[in-house]
Amino acid sequence: MATATSRSVGAAGDAWERVHSEIRDVAGQAPEQAERSLQRRARDLLAYHVRHGLNPAYRDLIERAGIDVTDHSDPVAAWQRVPVIDKQWLANAGYHRQPACTGPTLVVSTSGSTAAQVLVPVTEECANRGLGDNFLRALAMSGVGPRHRHWGIEHRPPGQDQDHGQGHGHGHSVTGSSISMTWLARHCGANALVTAATDPLDEQLRKAADFQPDTISGSPGFLQQIARLGGTLRPPLRPALLVYGGAALADSDAERLRAGFPGVRLTAFYPTTDAGAIGVSPADDGVYLTFSETHLVEVLDDDGRPVAKGSRGDVAVTQFDALAAPIIRYRVGDRATFLGWEKGRLLLSGIERAAEATIGSTLVPYSDLRTWAPRLAVLDNSVVAVQLVRAYSPIEQREQPVVRVIAARSPGLAEAALALLDDLPQITAEVASGELAPARVEFRDPPPTLDGHWKIPLYVDERDNAEQEATPCPSD
Repeated sequence: MATATSRSVGAAGDAWERVHSEIRDVAGQAPEQAERSLQRRARDLLAYHVRHGLNPAYRDLIERAGIDVTDHSDPVAAWQRVPVIDKQWLANAGYHRQPACTGPTLVVSTSGSTAAQVLVPVTEECANRGLGDNFLRALAMSGVGPRHRHWGIEHRPPGQDQDHGQGHGHGHSVTGSSISMTWLARHCGANALVTAATDPLDEQLRKAADFQPDTISGSPGFLQQIARLGGTLRPPLRPALLVYGGAALADSDAERLRAGFPGVRLTAFYPTTDAGAIGVSPADDGVYLTFSETHLVEVLDDDGRPVAKGSRGDVAVTQFDALAAPIIRYRVGDRATFLGWEKGRLLLSGIERAAEATIGSTLVPYSDLRTWAPRLAVLDNSVVAVQLVRAYSPIEQREQPVVRVIAARSPGLAEAALALLDDLPQITAEVASGELAPARVEFRDPPPTLDGHWKIPLYVDERDNAEQEATPCPSD
């Protein structure tokens, strides 16, 4: 399949060499030059989906918007008229059932960091660029390379066999984490150790102690577990760099990681399930350098217009190698502050998941939590509200998910409340892997009044509370 937006990233060639070359090329670009180059590549992708896409959904959208892809008289203005799409549009368009391109595709599904499942078809080349090369790019921009020893903790979907170094296969779902870790193993050889988060933690730690990694990459919650126990191993783990992705890392969590591994550096990796990896914060200072090599990143206001420098907006991305589905001006669901451009890269800060709760390394959409109280109220009309609580278990020394029911205490209701977490398989997997303490249910009496000014939030973070004021039910 020929396209101007694609470049070969197969097994041949050295990925590390390619990544370093691209980093140098981007660094030499002035802001105006970088923007023109990125928008040109984005327009090429737009034209491909309109002219050649086998799924007609995006072509119909562009035609309804009155956009002529052959008109290049004012490319900047024309680009800002391109509709902004989102997860709901992509799901309704059915690209996972009818991809836009011929040939085999992978279906990238959610991993341990995203609770709302998204199914996006990608070519293997797109996967390797967006999640493989960009993971190596994050490491390279953090000052490490193939001569260092890397331990990666992979979130793998149920039933997926370990296949590192052999490609991803076709016709089944893979996680973004699996793609990144497979690429790491393929291009680091004996200098890579990849384990699955669901493997017994003591077995993983034993392998890591023998391997003695220079870097450890994983979800924030899993890294917390390793930091708590890594110093007790013989020989102890002494990594120089920790790379975390998915959920944000609180200041207190960062302090615990540094206490567990004195002198360690932290790098924040910014992956998405549906649009590849977007950027990296190699200094872990909250400033993300976006990956101009693979993405055009925009920060947009509510009307789809770029925000001014220093302003906040929605993060929208165009992924240049996305031939199987149109990741074009695609709102990923995050908000950020636009900090301008530096050395060919757009800068972001203050990244937040606009409407998602966080438990361990799992992001839970509020839309899921809003269904909890009505579902339990069908069983017991005393239910006023249901909260998801991000708690901390002093006994387990780990984060703990708590379902708090604002209602009269009832054993049958407690069982049903605990079953609500079955809708969030990533949380279940993190409990099984030891990243989270076992979930529990607790009851609170309803408040004396529910005046209009008073409401119970769907989600609360109570990790810093010394004591919980609730009584656990027998499901503990």
